[in-house]
Amino acid sequence: MKLALSLIAVAGLTACATPGIDYSARLVPANTEAVETRTVDVGRFNGPAGNWYASEFEAMLSNATFDGMPWFSIARYSDGYVPDGQRAGIYEGNIDIEGYEAEEYSTSQTECVEWDGPFDCERRAEVEQICLRETVNVSVTPRLIEYGSGRMIYQDTFFGSSSAESCEDVYVVGRRGRRGHGGGWTYGLSAGMQPPPGLVRDALVSTLSDIRNEIAPRNAVMRAVFVKDAMDPVVAADPRFESAVDAGNRSPDASCAVWQDLHVQYPSAPAVTHNLAACYESAANFNEAHALYAEAAQQARASGMQVDPQYADSLSRLSAYRNGLQVLDRLTGYTAPAIN
Repeated sequence: MKLALSLIAVAGLTACATPGIDYSARLVPANTEAVETRTVDVGRFNGPAGNWYASEFEAMLSNATFDGMPWFSIARYSDGYVPDGQRAGIYEGNIDIEGYEAEEYSTSQTECVEWDGPFDCERRAEVEQICLRETVNVSVTPRLIEYGSGRMIYQDTFFGSSSAESCEDVYVVGRRGRRGHGGGWTYGLSAGMQPPPGLVRDALVSTLSDIRNEIAPRNAVMRAVFVKDAMDPVVAADPRFESAVDAGNRSPDASCAVWQDLHVQYPSAPAVTHNLAACYESAANFNEAHALYAEAAQQARASGMQVDPQYADSLSRLSAYRNGLQVLDRLTGYTAPAIN
C-alpha cells in the first residue's frame, strides 16, 4: 500500500461518532456452507401465508447478486433435475405469528357538514371517528436441506413486524376483538383473533433482506475503525493524534500520512499501531493490516493498563473477513489486485 509521505494539514475536520475509514468490502456471512450451496430449490413454508412466502423467498434468491452477477441458480428437483458435481439444497421452513395486538380509540376532527357550493363550506362541525391500530410480529425459520443426503446445512430464525392504522366515520366496534364476561373488550391474539393477511405479508417481507445477507455474500461498505484514545500520555498530548482521528472520514489520505509519521516516532504506542493498521485495511492490504492489528493488541496487553476492546475486535473482525475472502476466492476464482 502506498501512503502519502507529505504531512497534510488535518486539524479542524469534524469527527464522526465512530472514527475510521470506509472502504468497499466483500462480506461473507458466517455460515459458509449456505454460501457455497448455490444451486437451490424452494420447498414448502408451513404457516400463515406460507405459499406466498415461498414464492417471495424464491424471488429473493433469484435477485441475490454479488459483484453484479446472480449468486444462486434455481433448480427444480421435483422435475428430476440433479446437479452434477455441485452442492445443492432445498430451502423450506416454518412461519409463526409471534404476536398480534389491536387497539381501538376515538378521535375527532373538523369537517364541513354543509356546503353552499363547490369549495364553499357553509358550516363545519366536530366529527368523531373510531380508529384501529394493529401490530403484527412474525418469525420465520428457514432451513437448507442438502439434496440427496437430507443433511441440514443451515437453519436460523428471523423476526419481522408491521403496523397499520386507520380511522373511519362508520366503524364496527370490536371487529378485532371480543367482549369478555365482564363487559369489557379484549383484542388481538388474546381474544382469539387472527391478524389481517395483508399485515402478515408485510411483516414477512421485512425478514427477506436479513435472510439474504445470512446466506449469500454481498458488496457493502465497511469501516476500518480507529481507536480514539491513546494509552500513552505522551502520544495523547501530541495534537497530531486527535487531528488524525478526526480526519479519517473526510480525508483518509491525510489521516494515514499522519499515522505513518506517528508510527515512526511512537512505534510502541498501541493506538498508533492500531490506527495505522486501519489505514492498511482500508487500502485492501490485509496481510500488513493483520500483522499490525496483532502487534497493537500485544502492545496494549503489555502496557498493564485497561485495554480498549477495540484492539481485540479489530483483530478478530479482520480475521473473519479474510476467511470469508478465501471462500470467495475458491468459489469465484477472484484474484485480489496487487498492492504496490
